[in-house]
Amino acid sequence: MSAADRAKLLSRWIQPSSDKEKEQQERAEGMVRNAITTGDTFDGTNFVIYTKGSYANNTNVRRDSDVDVVVELQDCCYYDYKSGVRGIEPPPRPYQGSWTPDSWRKAVVDALEAFFGAGSVDTSGRVAINIGAVEGSRPSADVVPSIAYRRYANPERTKWHEGTCVFPADGDSKIVNWPKQQLENGRALNVETNHRYKRYVRVLKNAENYLAAEEIIDDLPSYFMECLIFNVPAATLATGDLDQGFRATLVRLWDLLKAEESQRQMVEPNRMKWLFTNDKKWSIQDGKNLVLATWKVKPR
Repeated sequence: MSAADRAKLLSRWIQPSSDKEKEQQERAEGMVRNAITTGDTFDGTNFVIYTKGSYANNTNVRRDSDVDVVVELQDCCYYDYKSGVRGIEPPPRPYQGSWTPDSWRKAVVDALEAFFGAGSVDTSGRVAINIGAVEGSRPSADVVPSIAYRRYANPERTKWHEGTCVFPADGDSKIVNWPKQQLENGRALNVETNHRYKRYVRVLKNAENYLAAEEIIDDLPSYFMECLIFNVPAATLATGDLDQGFRATLVRLWDLLKAEESQRQMVEPNRMKWLFTNDKKWSIQDGKNLVLATWKVKPR
């Protein structure tokens, strides 16, 4: 591709969701909120509802506009300690209420089915409850019934990071996420790079969508592209014009992925998890395949 062709492609691929898509995303989020707050099932229960993922972080690409909504119980809280920290006695007082991970998930499912209709609610996922899209009205929404979580940084439990945890429907151990940290760190890097960070996340997501559709690479979770770009130094992301900066970003990513094979250093945008661990849905080789194929991409 010529520099002019690349510039034209980048100008298209950096675009966020259209105004119409944003309106539909907001409608889906609002409907989920109404489903949970309608009726008296959750009266007297302390919980919060918020969005996470690409929609909340403004890294959605056009025609890829699903919404992730967390319904987080805060009457109780799971916890652990930062690596190397051991808590002192006595431990926090055990939760005395009636909610369990299973009953919390069931209550959220029941509320969604009552609002949207059972036929629109898919409970087959191990983590999220999916609300089907309605063409021209709303995108699909993934609703995650979660419980508050803390990771204590000192034995006295006076310092901690706040996260959220979800218990998969298949009975596997809890999954801990850090959406607040992801949101804050992404915003900070975006400002530092004059908005290059989120633009390049969208470019890489669009590249992956195209490459996977052409069966050049395997389909990858969209969050993986956000993670990859987050690890690129701000100075590299801000290099030159859009084309120069993105090419420099791909080169730096290649070097980072090669180094990752011998020394763990890459992190998720929340800075609370390593990027490459055995429980992830991606590998270092997936990242290298994506970077190399993106470098060579020539969309028709």
